Amino acid sequence: MSGKSIGKCPQCGAPASFGQSFCGKCRERLTSCGICGAINLASFPYCHNCGKRLAMTATAQPSPTRASSSSSVGILPAQQIMSPNISPATSRTPPIADSSLDCRISQYLANHPGGVSIGRASEELGVDRELLLASVTRLQGKGLPQKESTFIERMRNCVACKRTIGAEERFCSYCGAKQIREEEKLQASLDPRTLKVILTMLSRVTEAKEHPEYSAIDQLTTTIGKVALGGEKPQDAQELSFQDQLRLLTLVFEYTRDKVIYKGETFGEHVRWPWETLSTGGDCDCKVVLLASMLASLAFRRMQFLVLAGGTYIDAQTGKETSVAGHTILEVDLSDKDRRLPVRLDPSCIDCDVDEISETVRPFLSNFYRVPILA
Repeated sequence: MSGKSIGKCPQCGAPASFGQSFCGKCRERLTSCGICGAINLASFPYCHNCGKRLAMTATAQPSPTRASSSSSVGILPAQQIMSPNISPATSRTPPIADSSLDCRISQYLANHPGGVSIGRASEELGVDRELLLASVTRLQGKGLPQKESTFIERMRNCVACKRTIGAEERFCSYCGAKQIREEEKLQASLDPRTLKVILTMLSRVTEAKEHPEYSAIDQLTTTIGKVALGGEKPQDAQELSFQDQLRLLTLVFEYTRDKVIYKGETFGEHVRWPWETLSTGGDCDCKVVLLASMLASLAFRRMQFLVLAGGTYIDAQTGKETSVAGHTILEVDLSDKDRRLPVRLDPSCIDCDVDEISETVRPFLSNFYRVPILA
């Protein structure tokens, strides 16, 4: 990696070179990723550009003037907000919540509705960048300021750990999770094979009632409805109480999880009709199609497939690239008065209860595609 490679300080945006130990403007300690050459804050464990762990690639040298320089401009050294005897490149202790600091920052943001840079806010408030971002994260959790508009420009929440990071960071510098930009969400495209599987799954649910074999599904859900509610099948599940919705959904889910045979097939190899899966069993896509069809028969109308295409992804827990087979789960919206409560169902996971998903796919939840079912 060339020493002439020029980047910028992630805190203040000043020019910085590969291998530079600290920023010449804000005096923040820096490190350079030995894989991609991106300039990072030395206190972060992961590269924001490639997602690799910086402890394995870092080139930074300690700056003996860091503490005195920081105190001279009223900024706390990064070491003072971390646990002692722990390397900043490998572990961090979240800053303690400070209500007075939150009030100061909230007022500052209210006075700057057009947005300001994180470096400028840190300098003008005399607050360390880490403390500032932690406060912004707490304020976001309370609904102030609005996540999408009024606060510090070019910031966002990590899709995995929810910490506040730069909007342009491809990987979270806290947990290493790959980020999805808003424009990527709008322009997301599926590979042709996965798209074909999704379309087939949708057709198996939406067209099932047109086939005479559907009577097997209808009879089964009628029985389950009587067990759950003690009466007739609901005309509209959303009109039931939340507890009745949850009981009905739970019994259907447990049936597909426990009574329907799981077949370890390649994702999308055979997308069976729901009555075929009842008879012969199936893999994750078949069991989800069956579950969605049964819930549609019981008048659950707000459902979505969550589909993970097979491929290589960044594990949000380990930061490593991991090859993952395709998988699909079902998300159902229950209603509780004026609220909608999404519940995720993974009928292929024998150890999962309602609103739990397999630990093997949990680190890749941000990579799932959401597909509404119009049943």
